[in-house]
Amino acid sequence: MKKRAPLLRIGRPLSATLVAAAAVCLAFFWAAKIFASTLRVAVGEEMVAALNDQQEISLEARALQGEGIWAFSRRLTGDVKAASAITQANGSPPRLEVGVRYKVPYAVLTDDYKIRVVRGLFPDSSPRFDGWHHVHPADAPPLTLWRLAEIFTGKGENFAILRKHNNLLGEGALEDSVVPGGTLFVPAELLLPAYQGLLPPDPSIPARLTPLPLDLDLKPGANELAYLQDAGGRYAIYRLKRGEALYSAVVVRFTGRAFAEDVNALAAEIAAKNGIPDVTDMAIGQPIRIPVDLLLPEYRPADDPVRKEYEATLVEVAQVPNPAKATLLEGVTIILDAGHGGDDPGVDFQGVWESTYVYDVMVRTKILLEQHTAANVITTTRDGKDHHSRDVDVLPRSRNHLVLTNPAYKIGDPKVAANLRWYLANSRLRELVKKGVDPAKVVFVSLHADSLHHSLRGAMAYVPSTVLTRGEFGKAGEVYQSRAEVRERPSISFSHQERVRSEGLSRKLAEQILRAVGKQGLAVHAQLPIRDRIVRCARCHPFVPAVVRYNAVPAKLLLEICNMNNAEDRRLLTTRGFRQNLAQSIVDGFLGYYGQSPLSQAKTAQGKREPR
Repeated sequence: MKKRAPLLRIGRPLSATLVAAAAVCLAFFWAAKIFASTLRVAVGEEMVAALNDQQEISLEARALQGEGIWAFSRRLTGDVKAASAITQANGSPPRLEVGVRYKVPYAVLTDDYKIRVVRGLFPDSSPRFDGWHHVHPADAPPLTLWRLAEIFTGKGENFAILRKHNNLLGEGALEDSVVPGGTLFVPAELLLPAYQGLLPPDPSIPARLTPLPLDLDLKPGANELAYLQDAGGRYAIYRLKRGEALYSAVVVRFTGRAFAEDVNALAAEIAAKNGIPDVTDMAIGQPIRIPVDLLLPEYRPADDPVRKEYEATLVEVAQVPNPAKATLLEGVTIILDAGHGGDDPGVDFQGVWESTYVYDVMVRTKILLEQHTAANVITTTRDGKDHHSRDVDVLPRSRNHLVLTNPAYKIGDPKVAANLRWYLANSRLRELVKKGVDPAKVVFVSLHADSLHHSLRGAMAYVPSTVLTRGEFGKAGEVYQSRAEVRERPSISFSHQERVRSEGLSRKLAEQILRAVGKQGLAVHAQLPIRDRIVRCARCHPFVPAVVRYNAVPAKLLLEICNMNNAEDRRLLTTRGFRQNLAQSIVDGFLGYYGQSPLSQAKTAQGKREPR
């Protein structure tokens, strides 16, 4: 659907005949133009997949009765934060009209709708066990390799890998198009999770294995796993205990998956590979096969190279000395960051925005630190002209958050905002070091609220993995180069010694904060509350969040204060008492990290200052 032209307001009324004739002519002109350059395919009731000669792929869907832009966005993209992209794609209509089809860009669609669009536009394409076989229709506008890489892998930069994998010759880059009727193969490891989930199993490996007998003679180790090998490769074996579920006892615990869609998908995959038709009807003591390559490093066999590297790193990390002591945090600088904000609300459940509530916890933490300790507090973001906390339970939404770079960045692009945060933290650290501040007396915490499997509750922390923080990284482009903090040092890299020290200090800081959260009677994640990586789909590489990954502050972590996909955590988050207790726990964690008593036991008269 092309952008609708703005309404023409005329001072004198035109005749009805003239207006009607003009409308018919314009409609004919635009319809002819649209259909001459756009492939459209019905993909469901009131829905059309579209591909135009500008290489734009979209789903055109009709608005329902009483549906505003937020509800429309949530229905088709799974979140309200895509509303701005939808509005822009449709020429910024003041409101949605019932029965009118509106364009939803492919990039923001849910996985289900992405698949529906691709299968509608490219009906001869098909998944194979080793990747996706794309067949371009003869009547479809051509797509460049860059665009195809974006569609199927999420990154246009992967075009080079696709070019090489498909033996495409020539010196061109973005100009190369898949000609009508042409084909392209996308390897499984590059595909977006939506398409990876459609790949059939490798025909050389049985899709469903015979269930292991209950009396199987196993000799599990200290981690309750035994290890076997069969036609499918090396497996760990775990026996289910009374009351345990496959998703929690196996998937969450041993593989590190926590996000709802990942947990459910992997539980179904493991059930299929174990010949279990009904995951709700499994015997106590049922042996469960878990492919070794799905396991977290610490649960792999002792001779596994991934586990060996992990354990060697832990030995180094454990030897990192404790940080310096600091009475009431005298001489300590604490950099606080609130995740998301502005046009990026983060997780949104039933109108509860992650950005709104983590910002409130950040402000409450800042106030407590400045009232009851001698710490110097720096924040990376601000909502409005100053930092203030509202004494209410349910908070009003806000889109006014800024990243406090020079100049400030009004949060629009979530990736840009995340990168500017670590650039800002690194700049502030350099300033402090120039003034003679010991880097060991600088800490960084980024506050978020997670969206995990609904069975999980409580706070958890992500710290930087020594292994996953190798290499050099930097960002280019006007939005970055216009910031003084980026120009100071455009790229960052860390030595092995720096990475080991950072993981060691960050783990100690995380331990203190989560211990304080538990002492307040608040929930802490039951499985692996401190993690050094985020693990998503089976074929995806684990990663460290950018705000921690590229952060030069030695002790840093991303703190997920609760799981918004859990009803009880979400309810608590919308109470001011819970948020205040969280803030106090975070302050107590800082105090404990520097060898001090909790806030409730500290002598608040010392170092007391007025809030800034």
